[in-house]
Amino acid sequence: MKMIPALSEILPTIKNHKIEVLYVDDSSPDGTAEVVKKFQEDYPWIHLLPNGKKRGLGDAYSRGMRYAMKNLGADYLMEFDGDFQHPPKDIPKLVEQIDHGFDYILASRYVKGGSIPKEWTIDRKAISFFGNLVARIGLLIPQIHDCTGGFKLSRVKGFMDEFDFNTLYSRKFAYKIHLLAYMVVTKGAKVKEVPFHFASRTAGISKYMTNEIIESLKVIFLFQLHNPKILRFLKFGTVGFIGYLFNAFGLKWFTDLTFPGWMAWGLSTEIAIISNFTLNNFWTFSDQKIKGVISIISKFLQFNFTSAGALLIQVALGSVSDYLFGSQYRQLALPVIILFFVLPYNYLMYTLVIWKKTKTLPSSESALR
Repeated sequence: MKMIPALSEILPTIKNHKIEVLYVDDSSPDGTAEVVKKFQEDYPWIHLLPNGKKRGLGDAYSRGMRYAMKNLGADYLMEFDGDFQHPPKDIPKLVEQIDHGFDYILASRYVKGGSIPKEWTIDRKAISFFGNLVARIGLLIPQIHDCTGGFKLSRVKGFMDEFDFNTLYSRKFAYKIHLLAYMVVTKGAKVKEVPFHFASRTAGISKYMTNEIIESLKVIFLFQLHNPKILRFLKFGTVGFIGYLFNAFGLKWFTDLTFPGWMAWGLSTEIAIISNFTLNNFWTFSDQKIKGVISIISKFLQFNFTSAGALLIQVALGSVSDYLFGSQYRQLALPVIILFFVLPYNYLMYTLVIWKKTKTLPSSESALR
């Protein structure tokens, strides 16, 4: 139990913030609870949550976080391992960022100035790197460099106090990924990554390599399965595919009628635009559905105006394709143009202009303790 003496030297150096330390004991057979109780006599800032059942790291952290919020009145929750992989001397660096207004402060191994242990084997380094990369891609948060670290600070008010711990997708190591996804993706937390040197340890590596990778993938899948933004994008993609079918058949029909190339591309695109507006309004963006004849006509005209960009993209690139490869390759050029150029443009316009959500501003800002 060398960590408590180490913390007793570090915590007094932190000004303007009161730090409490909570040990969560899952009925450990090594007598951890008894040792902590002895230290409590000298260090009143130490707390103990004893007699838990051994159900995994995520379950222990879940119990500890709920206790800290309810019984200790925590303004921020720090996740911190007691095996010195997370250096105690770096705690003030994270706490300092509270004063800069950040909601989620991550000790990061993968930003400039951070590192992983040099003595790790190549396969261990690869597992860490690619596991983190999969999380960044799977959660669609490339701006976060370290998604699997366990040394972090999370704001309570408006964030962790609104999380339902009963819905935690993992009671093991991968709980970290769920909480990170909740803070960054669901709540849109203001994030700061602080570089740190992750220390080596001799136990637990093989367990992570064999079990926790699959658990992490499960968490990412379950989170995205229930992510409204992903569900909306899937609906958007389905509507886009239906629009593509209208576009493709219209393009073939107008081509068979020997319409000029620019006219064939333009008319078939307009048919797809009508289909997209109707289905997106009544399905994809049903929670923001445009109602009333006048409003629908007004928005449809606006929709056509914003879709003019897609129309110009398709006509221009389609005409270039006709010039380079000939009109006989239009059905091959069409999906490429739509997928890589029209689809991203449309989604941007739909979410930012046509079915834009109006944000409600808070009446006041909560003060930091």
